[in-house]
Amino acid sequence: IRQHLLALERKGIVTYESKRHGIGRPGFIYMLTDEADDLFPKHYHLFLVDILREIEKREGRKKIDEIFRWRKERILEERMDGVNGKRPLPVRIERIAGILQKDGYLVEVEEDKNNYFIKQYNCPISVISKDYMEACRYELEMYKDLLGKRVSRIQCLSEGASACIYNIPKTAKN
Repeated sequence: IRQHLLALERKGIVTYESKRHGIGRPGFIYMLTDEADDLFPKHYHLFLVDILREIEKREGRKKIDEIFRWRKERILEERMDGVNGKRPLPVRIERIAGILQKDGYLVEVEEDKNNYFIKQYNCPISVISKDYMEACRYELEMYKDLLGKRVSRIQCLSEGASACIYNIPKTAKN
């Protein structure tokens, strides 16, 4: 057991402290590190969906919409400086992709002759957005606020697609 605990300690999963208890060698009390906490399954999304259902039941779907709108406004305010509307469109798209990657999204940016595409292959809130598509609607609105009103979503993970794909026309009439 001690060898296994030493291996876990080297990996940063456990730590210990010695504890004296009378005569003899001290004992060791092992505990998980903060890094180890991420190894265990979390079901925060179930908790959040449960809360959203309670809010919907007590205050209606309009309140749910309001909550997601507030979230969009807060995120937009946080990101507006980094994605300044005066920068060229390709720079703004790359900045958004970088922000999304920092937030845990798996993102890819592609382009063709007429369009840029932001592809999100995972979504931290996909479990929630399956019941509450308001999350997806406000995410699209945020991209429109950051990149231009002609941005559209052509695929959505919450609707069964393999990625959320946003189309951003290259034309200046955005």
